[in-house]
Amino acid sequence: MPETRPEDVFAGHVLEWHSEEGWGVLISDALPDLVWAHFSAIQAGGFRELTAGQLVTFSAEETEQDEYHWRAVRVWPEADVRRPSNGDSGPGYSSGLGINFDS
Repeated sequence: MPETRPEDVFAGHVLEWHSEEGWGVLISDALPDLVWAHFSAIQAGGFRELTAGQLVTFSAEETEQDEYHWRAVRVWPEADVRRPSNGDSGPGYSSGLGINFDS
């Protein structure tokens, strides 16, 4: 794999998120390992939290963080969120679109 730079951006999703501890794990097909992420890396206003299954764009650095070999430097949450349907652990998908036309 070519060396990554801090300005490299990856598409992925949140594998797990621990709200009470403020950290989680991201995954991307572009990286060989899982990526550790801290809430302080989330580029959003207000309470910064992610949801398991949520689509994200992020930059990462190769370093040791707990048992992970990658750490997120910046994380941009996407609007679309995958949520479990009916309380089961399977991936569901939730989306919405509203269009108004002026006559």
